Amino acid sequence: MLVKEDDLKNTRYQFTLSDGREVELAGDAQVEYDGELHTAANLFDALKEGYYGRL
Repeated sequence: MLVKEDDLKNTRYQFTLSDGREVELAGDAQVEYDGELHTAANLFDALKEGYYGRL
């Protein structure tokens, strides 16, 4: 699926951290997770769908 850059930038994703804090990021924000760099949108979808780390 192709997403327009502006749509990605304007979409917000909310993550709950292991300590219970919540963080909200724009979809195009760079996030370091498990020692790897991801966009917030890709990481959110991978975690939500349960396919993060399966490869």
